[in-house]
Amino acid sequence: MAALVHARLGLTALLGCAAIAAAIATAAAGASSSSGCSPLRSTISGHRAIAYCGPATVVIQIAGASYRFHNGICDRSAMMGGLELNVGTLVQGAAGNAGRPFVGLLIARPPSESEAFEADTGGRQLFGDTVVAPGGTLLSKGAFTSLYGTAFSGSWNCHGVIHAGP
Repeated sequence: MAALVHARLGLTALLGCAAIAAAIATAAAGASSSSGCSPLRSTISGHRAIAYCGPATVVIQIAGASYRFHNGICDRSAMMGGLELNVGTLVQGAAGNAGRPFVGLLIARPPSESEAFEADTGGRQLFGDTVVAPGGTLLSKGAFTSLYGTAFSGSWNCHGVIHAGP
């Protein structure tokens, strides 16, 4: 199990770096993008942080409440045959994500599993790493439902901006 968690963290880091590289390459090439931004790296409360930006949004319904996440990036991975969404600000290793909203998803084509890595809001984690069942078109928008652990559902929308990854 520990090896699986480390592999997932490595995949998240790899795809996150690919998203940054794609955003930088797009900006360097002078290509126009409706996202018009690059993720910002910083330090928050002594922890490395990355603030994603762009038009991607995620909505999560859990325990009768609805949470909306915005300012995200969609990164298409040809290698994984999937779409990674990072929405909000990720503060690595900070309790409650240092109070910053963040959600990370990997929507994969079968036979790979789709995953919800985490969702944080208001200084608390809504859920941790789990498997989700996606619906909708892979590269545009869709919905998902948790398969294990905490029951939740949600939707994502890239709003037409998808970066190419490895």
